[in-house]
Amino acid sequence: MRKKKRLNFLFSWIKMDYLAVNFFLFLSVSMIGAITFNMTVFDPIKKALSDFNFSDLLYSKLNTTQETLDTNIVLVNIGHLDRAGIATQIRRIRKNNPKVIGFDSFFSARRDSVTDAFLSEQLSEGNNFIMACYLTGKEELTGQFDSLETSDPYFSSGNKGFVNLGGAHPETSTVRTFSPREVFKGDTLYSLGASLVKRFDPPAFSKLMERDNRREIINYRGNTDAYIRFDVYELFDSTTDLSIIKDKIVLMGYIGESFGGQPDLEDIYYTPMNAELSGRSRPDMYGVVIHANIISMILSENYITVMPVWLCIFLSFILCYFYIAFITWLGEKNPLLSNLIFPVFLLVLNVLLIYIFFLIYKYWNFSINSGFFLAPILLYKTFLTYYERALLVINRKIKIHSRFLPKKK
Repeated sequence: MRKKKRLNFLFSWIKMDYLAVNFFLFLSVSMIGAITFNMTVFDPIKKALSDFNFSDLLYSKLNTTQETLDTNIVLVNIGHLDRAGIATQIRRIRKNNPKVIGFDSFFSARRDSVTDAFLSEQLSEGNNFIMACYLTGKEELTGQFDSLETSDPYFSSGNKGFVNLGGAHPETSTVRTFSPREVFKGDTLYSLGASLVKRFDPPAFSKLMERDNRREIINYRGNTDAYIRFDVYELFDSTTDLSIIKDKIVLMGYIGESFGGQPDLEDIYYTPMNAELSGRSRPDMYGVVIHANIISMILSENYITVMPVWLCIFLSFILCYFYIAFITWLGEKNPLLSNLIFPVFLLVLNVLLIYIFFLIYKYWNFSINSGFFLAPILLYKTFLTYYERALLVINRKIKIHSRFLPKKK
């Protein structure tokens, strides 16, 4: 008997009126979104929204796992060394037998023959040196590339990995994702991080490829303090112990003039770890450190899984249905109380949803697009006004029955 009563109570909430208003609410939100985000006049708003994510709070303020040392990766700052200096760094690194070396910079053309020969010799020694390349093109975000920028062929090590970060405009927007691989003129190229992991830990690389994601969200570990690191001139000091480099991944790249100096704007980007969530004046992480974070994530298999769009829409539809049912029921039972508590209820519901999504991201590495859930709830009251007016117009032509049809006074 109790079970029957519970079923009757549940079915009492399932009504065609609620389904209809929910369906047209989602249809309206979709149309508004499509129109708004395809009009150039809304580009500033679109850019602001696309550059903000609630998960940034986790990395920027509340991530207790930041700055835990990853001993698999060694960062080496090349600063503004000339080619002879870089070649000397590489030679000393090689003497300490790293597993693989990645180089996040370019040698665009030949200069001094003696120095260039010395550098070329260091690059080509062995088969464990991976150099940077960069894919360019008007449709970079969709993976359509026109050309591949590399160092001069004289400096080729025979191995390369692309260093593109975060799409077409990483220098002005937050770098949250990377592409593990791209196809260029029929050839498959891997990112610098993926290429290094392929040499260092083949099973971890295979796991990345099995995920088969067009883009992966970067699960940031930390900035330079999260990795073993050597500054520019430490490698020229004979007293510096480099034995820790043995069998490690070494990442060479620009990390400022020196670790103790003021950060500059060369090869540095905004990331979710920026201390300022909005109104930022300075980027916070050098490119080579972002690649280190990518490698850390791949090696630890600590990936972020993204909820599919269809599932977001489905769950949002269900949530919004019961939201509409509750608001309608309360309005019918006590209109005065409903109008009084609605703003507070709306605020609490949105904060609660954001907090739940935040916890899911933090503890289960599962990313949910909150916009699918928040937009219909926030726009419902405004939509309902026009929906009721539309019902009135229809009712003049065709007699209909709906609890949302305004009552005659």
